[in-house]
Amino acid sequence: MGKRRRGRRATQMRKKLADNPGLLFGGILPAQEVEQTCRLLGHVWRERIFTPLVTLWTFLSQVLNADSACKAAVARVLSFLSVTRGLVASHDPSAYCKARKRLPAGLLPHLTRHVAGGLAAKVEPHHLWHGHRVKLVDGSSVALWDSRKNQAKYPQPSCQKPGCGFPVARIVGIFDLLTGALVDLAMGSLKVAETTLFHAICRAVHAGEVLVGDRNFCSYADIVRFQRQGADVVFRLHSKRKVDFRKAQRLGRRDYLVEWPKCRRPLWLSKEDYQALPATLTVRVLRVRCRVPGWRADEILLVTTLLDPKAYPACDIGEVFLRRWNVETDFDHLKTTMNMEFLRTRSPEMVERELWAHLLAYNLIRTLMWDAAVHRRVPPMTLSFKGSIQEMVALWPFSVVASRERDLTDFYEALLRGIGFHRIPHRPYRSEPRVRKRRPKNYPVMGAPRHECRKGHASMHA
Repeated sequence: MGKRRRGRRATQMRKKLADNPGLLFGGILPAQEVEQTCRLLGHVWRERIFTPLVTLWTFLSQVLNADSACKAAVARVLSFLSVTRGLVASHDPSAYCKARKRLPAGLLPHLTRHVAGGLAAKVEPHHLWHGHRVKLVDGSSVALWDSRKNQAKYPQPSCQKPGCGFPVARIVGIFDLLTGALVDLAMGSLKVAETTLFHAICRAVHAGEVLVGDRNFCSYADIVRFQRQGADVVFRLHSKRKVDFRKAQRLGRRDYLVEWPKCRRPLWLSKEDYQALPATLTVRVLRVRCRVPGWRADEILLVTTLLDPKAYPACDIGEVFLRRWNVETDFDHLKTTMNMEFLRTRSPEMVERELWAHLLAYNLIRTLMWDAAVHRRVPPMTLSFKGSIQEMVALWPFSVVASRERDLTDFYEALLRGIGFHRIPHRPYRSEPRVRKRRPKNYPVMGAPRHECRKGHASMHA
């Protein structure tokens, strides 16, 4: 009787795994959240192989694996289903590609923010910086597949000849400093400025939080906006804004209180909103020395709305701004480690889905790293992001052998132990030259569209 009962439990577990290949990560991204969001977005589906849940986890495994081809993703999921269901199906990837295209446009962004919110809820008050959650903002870009639809919405840089370049999209993201998770992101063409994209997601900064950014985001109107939202900022001073320290009130060594007059109206701000701005703005300006090898500036000027020098010492503000470099590392993990630097889908709609699939997978990895850090009692940012992906990709397929709920718990704990093993050595302010040791092959750069190059090549060998 015991063997029959165990056999029924194993059969039930295999069916659960077949319906939800991501059951191992159910504590981070529950199936109910995915299906409920699909229904709220008006998505209707039939119970086929590629349900929204199976399609979603196939998509995530696709962006996490080194071989991101659709054929490889379909081969992985069909191997999974053959073990759980005994299913034999066609390996033609067209069904998966159609199912991926049918996913609601708002599903992946919602799930990405949901996972980021779940990770933020795990942060305890003693982890915060002076009682505040710190967020980082920065911009970057991604190259896209050279198709007519992509070129129409995301034109290639004007310096490239037609037919010789790739469409490029500009992105601006907000990250959590403590967890490394992506909070929100905006995407547009190169014709859209970073500040314009930033305004589309600035609501992701809530009251009581501190936003840290470079000089590109340091504008009078934006600082006032965040003050009205109840948030504070730490920005590098914009090059066009001059400060007369002789008229400023000195708070300490290289620490000043400055009264800013209202600037000229920027183009993105309406006349009504401009008139609603205060005539002056009181900010704190710090002169921070950066004697770090590889840094371009010996001294930088910081602007902040944290005006109390006793509650927020100048050295602490300078330190939190120097940690702004973490956002560069976060983008590097996305673009280099997760191969998001070049998106291969051929339509703008699928480009956005592919982008957000990378971001959702990124937040899943960050949540695993946080759980592993708590399990091992180490700071989460000292764990290797690349090592975490390797552990997840290696262990995930073996969850198919789970015959009970306890087995999945054991698998998850084993995954956390593996992630906690990959620690990054302490390398403060490491500086490496931007050079390549490996020589690329000496092929000329394409200077004409491919069909013209083919004609010239054929005539050369005729």
